[in-house]
Amino acid sequence: MDKSLSNRVKELCSKHGITLKQLAETMGIKPESLSRALGGNPHLSTMKNIANALGVGVAELLTGGRSYEPLTSEFTAMVVEEGKTYLFHSKSELKDWINQ
Repeated sequence: MDKSLSNRVKELCSKHGITLKQLAETMGIKPESLSRALGGNPHLSTMKNIANALGVGVAELLTGGRSYEPLTSEFTAMVVEEGKTYLFHSKSELKDWINQ
């Protein structure tokens, strides 16, 4: 996963007044494990645990807090490009973005 996940987690920890070490303790893992997850390609289950510990949804965690629609549409695509995450809820939205 790109560095924006790490930055987003640090931002949310700051907002909640906790450290990454405290977040790891809340999750029941070692701080080193959290650091590796944030610096690498974490499993979805790890991202869910991080999001739950911070009181946010995974989509909010991945979108950097930008607004998003609930994942209720029949089509949802997520694209990460140059550290930015985009969510699309229709094929036409995705095609428009690609053609820009």
